[in-house]
Amino acid sequence: MAILTQGMKFQISADGTTYTDIGCISDFGWDNPDRAQIDTTCFSSDSKEFAFGLRDNGTVTLGYRYDPEGAGQELLEESYASDDSYRFKIEYSNTAGATGTVKEFNGYVTSMSQDGALDDIVNGSVTIKITGAITSTPPTP
Repeated sequence: MAILTQGMKFQISADGTTYTDIGCISDFGWDNPDRAQIDTTCFSSDSKEFAFGLRDNGTVTLGYRYDPEGAGQELLEESYASDDSYRFKIEYSNTAGATGTVKEFNGYVTSMSQDGALDDIVNGSVTIKITGAITSTPPTP
């Protein structure tokens, strides 16, 4: 099975209940760094021993077609300007039913950029640092 990117939804919420589409996403990436490895080896150990530290759920990067009047992109800018985490929702397109798999998390917008070229359009990108746990809801028929 393969999941198409066409039809995916990327949303943002300032209050955690009302979500707004970010609008015209052109690419995304999800980076999960390694978990901390804590050395628990003792002199009496036969070989190295480890325990895992807390999970770092990483960062999400989004590329999009810049729309200065888009409500979702305005919320991204508000999040970047504030010290508050916002709620994010990603819905995958892996179902023919009501919804695909949904992943939700709190995150901080840590960077935003725009670029363009001659005979092109203005594109934007944003990096979101995930804070806390990620919830995953399976597709609903």
